[in-house]
Amino acid sequence: MRSEPLHDRHILLIEDDHDTRDVMQMMLEACEADVVAVGTAEEALGHITAERFDAVVSDLSMPQESGFWLIWRIRQLGRHVPVVAVTGRPFTRELAVRAGFDAYLQKPVDRETLCAAVLDAIASPSPRDD
Repeated sequence: MRSEPLHDRHILLIEDDHDTRDVMQMMLEACEADVVAVGTAEEALGHITAERFDAVVSDLSMPQESGFWLIWRIRQLGRHVPVVAVTGRPFTRELAVRAGFDAYLQKPVDRETLCAAVLDAIASPSPRDD
């Protein structure tokens, strides 16, 4: 059996919509990722400070704190984890890249695209890496 590209990768997924979060979690798990899924940026920050992740997949538009707030906090903490932005708003691509996201996906996203984007973000050297 061929190993999937995210085999044993520890991924943090942040998505406020419960149904979308469940579907995206299933997609990542189908690529053999180990996924922690949460509904808010605040919850995500708690996990990021307590655990090591190979990558983060974050919605940009969430109630309370946005994905933009989360990327700012992650980078402020000195975390060099790759972060993939996922959103339904096409005008945010440039903003996401300037804010420090390593990749950007437009919803709806399919499993192959999601898993490939996460793998590419993990594999790509980041200018923020030590």
